[in-house]
Amino acid sequence: MPQGLLKAGLITALALCTLSASAQPGPDHRGDRREDRREDKTFWRDRDQAERRYWQEHGRDARHYERHRYEVSPHHYRPPAWMEGYWRPGERRYVALVPGDPSRMYVFLGNRWVLREVRDRRARLDVEGAFALPVAPPPIPPPVGLNLHVVLFD
Repeated sequence: MPQGLLKAGLITALALCTLSASAQPGPDHRGDRREDRREDKTFWRDRDQAERRYWQEHGRDARHYERHRYEVSPHHYRPPAWMEGYWRPGERRYVALVPGDPSRMYVFLGNRWVLREVRDRRARLDVEGAFALPVAPPPIPPPVGLNLHVVLFD
């Protein structure tokens, strides 16, 4: 019995010693963190300056989105990657663009014209670039009352 109490007492004392030892600051933690804060400020200031220098050297061209290049070969035009998912394999790929409004276009799906809204700014640039492509005769007339620019992709 006394040995059991002695073991329990030793275990408790050992646990308390380790808890109190871990709660005390070590010799290199004096509670004054001014140097650390100063080093952090210096690091972030230097990083901001380096970033500013980078954008000054590279100018606005580094942030510019490059428009899609439609022409694969003469008279063969490839749609942008974001537009590829509209059609099934083997379907004719017609798009009717609304002049003056790059946020709307009609896509020919399953023998009918379906309105698609383009919300992404970069995709709108691609749609604006498609106005330079030649007009193709549509398989069926586009929606009535609209003067649309119809394009056929390969």
